[in-house]
Amino acid sequence: MFSAETSEASNAQNLPDYGSTPIEIDQIELPSISKKWLRKDLFGQTLVTETLENLETDEDFQQTSKRLTDIGAAAMTKEERTQRRRALEDLGVPDFLTLVEEKKREHDKESSSLSSGSDTKAMMRKSPSLLQINIGLYCNQACGHCHVESSPLRKEEKMTSETVARILTLLKNTPSIKTLDITGGAPELNENFRMLVSMARELRPKISDLEIIDRCNLTVLQEPGQDDLVEFLAENKVRVVASLPCYSAGNVDKQRGNGVFDRSISALLAFNQIGYGMEGNEHLKMDLVYNPLGAFLPPEQKSLEAKYKVSIAALLRDYSHVTAMFLHFHCIETKLNYPTYPTLTNHMKGGTSGKLWYSF
Repeated sequence: MFSAETSEASNAQNLPDYGSTPIEIDQIELPSISKKWLRKDLFGQTLVTETLENLETDEDFQQTSKRLTDIGAAAMTKEERTQRRRALEDLGVPDFLTLVEEKKREHDKESSSLSSGSDTKAMMRKSPSLLQINIGLYCNQACGHCHVESSPLRKEEKMTSETVARILTLLKNTPSIKTLDITGGAPELNENFRMLVSMARELRPKISDLEIIDRCNLTVLQEPGQDDLVEFLAENKVRVVASLPCYSAGNVDKQRGNGVFDRSISALLAFNQIGYGMEGNEHLKMDLVYNPLGAFLPPEQKSLEAKYKVSIAALLRDYSHVTAMFLHFHCIETKLNYPTYPTLTNHMKGGTSGKLWYSF
């Protein structure tokens, strides 16, 4: 009599590994999960060399390099400020001092129209609550949208230890400041970055007293000497605001340089492994920043946030073969781009420019 059980046993015996599997299954070595994104080999490998090679064929940055040689860093910084000021003037935005004078005249006019017995208050400056500092223009990347044209070429424009000491004194004497927002360049590549962060946290140990923000380009984690950066930021309870301008590798690399997307995802996973971006972990916040790749407005923030999570999760699954692998972050920040002069005029006349729109 032929049974289904006999048939199944016969079929099993025909399998190539039938009878050879040991019961010590804990000793069986399983094939490793793809390390496409958990790229330990990238850590300690600088991006600067590749960035400089890319700059050699980039017309805009060649012009920047020539200007640095011709007029020097200080004059170039002043020139950039003038260009941004002109762009704001073209948009009808007054400079700060002009705005203050306008508001003061409005206040004086309003006060004079009231009776002498009325209770009028002088226009007073509010106490500052946020201190944002640019710690330097040196960066391991050279992004097409960067409003200060940071790159490995900008070595001289960096904050000194003396300036950092003044900032710490300001923090100590100004309790109204609740947020220290540090940007660059790649701020972490300034040799005084860690002194600033650690001493600021020592002055204000509680996040409720001072939130420290590091605006991170992600690839800095893989630069030589930065192997413990994630742990340093976590120890000092620093909120990370990380740049990832798209969930598409092609778009990110086009805007930020070859291989940047892979490096960025690897860095984000390194942050996740220590607890950054995880739900319920309010001490290790991590947000992503999106800015448009051209002259258009960003999409609706919440919808874009959901799209990021779905798209990146799909990428991770494709390469890791794990169905429940996700990239965790708290939220997406969408940034507008800032039209600069004179390329704004060129655009309005129908011309084009690769350096037209800067993150703002």
